Amino acid sequence: MRIGIMGAGNIAAVHLGAVRATVGAELVGLHDIAADRARTTAATFGCRAFSSPASLYRNVDAVVVASPNHTHHAIATDAVRLGKHVLCEKPMAVSTTEAAAMARAVRDTGLRCVVGFNYRFLDVAERMRQLISSEELGRPLMVEAAFRRGSALTRSTFTWRDSAQGRSTSGALGDLGVHLIDLLHFLFRAQVDTASCVTRLRTHIPEKEGRAVDVDDDAFVAGRLGSGMYFQLTASKATLPEETGLFLKVVCTRGEFVYHSREDRTLLVRPGTEWHRESLPPPGPTADPSGEVPGWADSFHRQLGEWVDVVVHGKESDRLADFEDGLRAQLVLARLLEVRAEGPV
Repeated sequence: MRIGIMGAGNIAAVHLGAVRATVGAELVGLHDIAADRARTTAATFGCRAFSSPASLYRNVDAVVVASPNHTHHAIATDAVRLGKHVLCEKPMAVSTTEAAAMARAVRDTGLRCVVGFNYRFLDVAERMRQLISSEELGRPLMVEAAFRRGSALTRSTFTWRDSAQGRSTSGALGDLGVHLIDLLHFLFRAQVDTASCVTRLRTHIPEKEGRAVDVDDDAFVAGRLGSGMYFQLTASKATLPEETGLFLKVVCTRGEFVYHSREDRTLLVRPGTEWHRESLPPPGPTADPSGEVPGWADSFHRQLGEWVDVVVHGKESDRLADFEDGLRAQLVLARLLEVRAEGPV
């Protein structure tokens, strides 16, 4: 499966490494509007830097969209129109209108187009999914999910992520929280009931390089899923180093289980009155960058591998997020941003 990458930034580099390391995938090349960056990145990964999207599309079977959020819709729909399979980074688009158009474009084409919700492929997500589906600890009653980083405090340069270009999808809720929204849908097989939700957005760092920051860097949401289960969601880019990481806690009728990425590959499980520590599988072959959730790098390889298996070998996957899943998450994200826009909560 010949794959091309649209983009040459940090997340594109992760996808480039994943393609190069995946059996059945051939890394053909990349395109980026910054030609110098494209050439440098292509040289690093031993592939070709294409001068235009059209020239890349002519040479590939599939496209990974790893460019800024506001470009996703145009790139993905062009690739689909030309008969290419697509893996689009999250969030899928910057509006529900764009996301819906992307989902419509794929229907009835036979193309396998997916959204990069790579956290579905973490070992802890897989183990939690087993515990939830088996009802080993009873019926889930409540979940707390938090994704905290410190990038708003450490990155002083103003970029597109700080601007209004992404229509708030590049803030803490749109960038980090959308992973948690998707995990709620994926793990519990129930839609977020946005009518029940309250949302609080804050911007702790209001200015960079003399320019106003137009997005949130801290978000809190509380509400219910369609199943009636309650949830709390926190997404932050303005967290001190000692408090960063991924936190998941599920309370069930007969126990609970808790994960924090600071505990590395350990899940805390309470099946009755006593807690015990459950070790998750050992790390894969790819080292995680400093500060990332354990297994983060491997999650991209697993996601890419399953995509290749689906496209090339016709296998089925219940972990890959298709464009319909991406649209569902986009609809929730948009409504949560609207709830906040309607007044303080």
